[in-house]
Amino acid sequence: VSTADISSNKDDEENSTHNTVVLFSSSDKFTLNQDMCVVCGSFGQGAEGRLLACSQCGQCYHPYCVSIKITKLVLSKGWRCLECTVCETCGKATDPGRLLLCDDCDISYHTYCLDPPLQTVPKGGWKCK
Repeated sequence: VSTADISSNKDDEENSTHNTVVLFSSSDKFTLNQDMCVVCGSFGQGAEGRLLACSQCGQCYHPYCVSIKITKLVLSKGWRCLECTVCETCGKATDPGRLLLCDDCDISYHTYCLDPPLQTVPKGGWKCK
């Protein structure tokens, strides 16, 4: 195995998302009362371990595990995980190909629910008002 192969495998492992199974006793009250990241299975501790809760389902995530930047806007408006993402205007998760995700606040809108509506999905980044 060459050094390039090892480096490539390490990069793949670091960039892949995976769920971690965490086993603990049902009598372990301390662990049961802790918030835990759904993606990596780690508890939130300190500034680096701060967890973000989905405003819809309440599941917790490290911002870096779901590639979201914590901003004042995200903290004030709340955040929805990928499973709970819906159009902010109509409240539906239908037609995901026309659902735009704001690059600033991570809130979603259908192209046709915007005012004025967009005829096509814009190329590149997109920001709501």
